[in-house]
Amino acid sequence: MNHVEIDAKKVLKKWAPIVESLSVKDSLVKESAEKTGWMSEYAEYHQIYENQAYANQTISGMGTVVSPQPGTTPGAAYTGNGTAGSGDYGQQLLAVSMKVAAQTIGLDLVPVKPTPGPVIDLMYVDYRYDDIEDGQDEKPQLFKLSLDNADLNTVKAYLDDILTVKGVTQNQGGLNGRVWVPIETFGGNVLAATTEPGGTKEGVLEFLGYSRIDGFPMFRAYRQANTASSGAWIFDQAKNTFAAGSTIKTVMDTGLGAHQDADVVAGAGAGSLATGAIDTNIVLVSAMEDQIPGFVSNWNKSAPMERGEDDNNYPGVIGPNVSTKRVTVGTVEISSALKRTEIEDIKAQTGMDIVQKLESVLVNELSQTISRQIVDKLFEMGDLNRNSAPVTGGGTIFDLDTSYVTGGPGGETTHAVQRKLISKMMSASHYLASEGRIGPAQFAVTNGRLAAALADVSGYTVNTVNANVAGKGQLYPVGTLNGIQIYVDPYMKYDDDRILIGRRNQVDQPGIVFIPYLMAQSISLISEATRAPRLFLRSRYAITEVGFFPQKQYMTIQVTDADNYLA
Repeated sequence: MNHVEIDAKKVLKKWAPIVESLSVKDSLVKESAEKTGWMSEYAEYHQIYENQAYANQTISGMGTVVSPQPGTTPGAAYTGNGTAGSGDYGQQLLAVSMKVAAQTIGLDLVPVKPTPGPVIDLMYVDYRYDDIEDGQDEKPQLFKLSLDNADLNTVKAYLDDILTVKGVTQNQGGLNGRVWVPIETFGGNVLAATTEPGGTKEGVLEFLGYSRIDGFPMFRAYRQANTASSGAWIFDQAKNTFAAGSTIKTVMDTGLGAHQDADVVAGAGAGSLATGAIDTNIVLVSAMEDQIPGFVSNWNKSAPMERGEDDNNYPGVIGPNVSTKRVTVGTVEISSALKRTEIEDIKAQTGMDIVQKLESVLVNELSQTISRQIVDKLFEMGDLNRNSAPVTGGGTIFDLDTSYVTGGPGGETTHAVQRKLISKMMSASHYLASEGRIGPAQFAVTNGRLAAALADVSGYTVNTVNANVAGKGQLYPVGTLNGIQIYVDPYMKYDDDRILIGRRNQVDQPGIVFIPYLMAQSISLISEATRAPRLFLRSRYAITEVGFFPQKQYMTIQVTDADNYLA
């Protein structure tokens, strides 16, 4: 089924009226056309699946399954050959699938990519500075060192001492000054070597700061002869960073190891770093993660190149890096059990069709399960990003501990504390826009207590969208605040004071994606023991993180409110 190709425009035209009749037109997603689009795509895949899997196919225990036909004997199921069948019904897939898709509010928080088969390969493209192969003998102009925690701390101590003495700091745009460090040859006095050498460049790198994503140090090397790639620009070797015949890994491991045995900065009182081998891994720098301003202007960050510079320098190169993630779907399932007497008595006493009612209960159970799993995955990504967020005290700068009210000068009101919580959320939202490079937060998920506190803030807009599709126990929307849609997770405890904020990106962007294969597979049969109908319902799908650093699209905010200032 992975080879199936469909015409998106024809599929949308065919299925959109049916999809919208399921209240999808009143979806909580602002981009309702997007939801209609993926549900139409899913419906087409599903219809193809049903036609191929169940048209005139022999299924164990059911014989040859054909399309339903009118029977000649009242009360007998017709099997297509003129004889009474076992009473089994063929699979009723699409209608129930669309109910589950329309009623699962958790799908409002993540993009959806239907798959025509149980396995799907998702391809993503990153863009990296330079276009060399991933080999240690390759010598890129721009690279970073991937190090374990111990080696990273050692190298950072060495580099931070240099930055301190030079009076250079790092901001979002990189270093506010230029720093050169010797790698191959270490003369003991780093200060003298941190000025750009006018002659030989051998063994000298420009330190560009730390990657904003993983914190690894980034360096610029002077262009050199690169024997592993064709078309490389060859300098005089004396002006190249790396000596002929040396591998970049050997040079970095040896050079950094040598630095540990000598003073980091002469006269700075920094002493010596701990001795020991450094094991480096050379990786290219992603242009999606770290933007290097000087890369396009011959390393002059403040102004474009003059004509002479342009004539004498070749432009930097950015190349694509393609990666593929294989995703396999999983299964959740549930069944119902009824007795004929139950069906008869409930119908007689209440007028309720318990068979249809029980189907609705099973659909709601699947919807709740999918929504809960989506929310759990989102919180997992939010916690992961929280672990690398700037810290202050015992948490991140986005956390809120209302105990500051007691220790403050007084005069703090409940509304002031609530407003401070909003400021924390907006700060975290801007952090996502800065770190994730796509945009600010679009939604927030929290418990009912904090949602009530947010609703008491000026600027809050009560949810006006038809939310009748939300069944019992479902995630539900309560309003909008500064462009962020607020959802309440009914399964969060009232004292679980966490707020998750995040973005609902496109399927080709980093984040969490929902991948349905069979949104709902429904099989009805007549129990041979009770002679009553039974319903089996299951769903096959995957919830997975995709793209590069997907956790950067989410953030978990921890609120500590021991004295109940918020609500």
